[in-house]
Amino acid sequence: MRRFIRIVLVGCLIVAAAAAVLVGSLWAWTSYESAQIEAYYREIPLLDRMHDREKQSSNNSEAARKALLDTVPLGSGREDAFAVLHEQGRFSCQSRVVSEVERQLAGFSIQSQDHPAAKDFVECMSGAPSILAHTTWIVRLEFADGRLSDARVAVWHIFL
Repeated sequence: MRRFIRIVLVGCLIVAAAAAVLVGSLWAWTSYESAQIEAYYREIPLLDRMHDREKQSSNNSEAARKALLDTVPLGSGREDAFAVLHEQGRFSCQSRVVSEVERQLAGFSIQSQDHPAAKDFVECMSGAPSILAHTTWIVRLEFADGRLSDARVAVWHIFL
């Protein structure tokens, strides 16, 4: 009987030790990945400021928008805005063609492309690593007469 109890105790200790090693390994891996992600953001000033203000997924982040507009204020020229987004945020930008459905659903007041008050839309995207996910930053810029007139920032955490 004593031998059986000893075997059960040793078995329990082995299982507990294995569980402790697994939990410790997971903690170490998560800590390492978090440090890598924070280092990535520190290298990219605009993304770092937006990330500091918005940690959750959002289709319209006012906090990240404010960080963006602190860097690229309303009224900025189109080329200046692109240069800042590329240098400080590693964003790639392209003009956006707005469909008729988007005209009706958009939060912006979108005129048809032929209308004299039509506005120019540009979408810029940048990606960033995340633990068990990938973060995509989407900046939608609206220009009127070549000047930044509005902006929206979306943050998507795409889980792998």
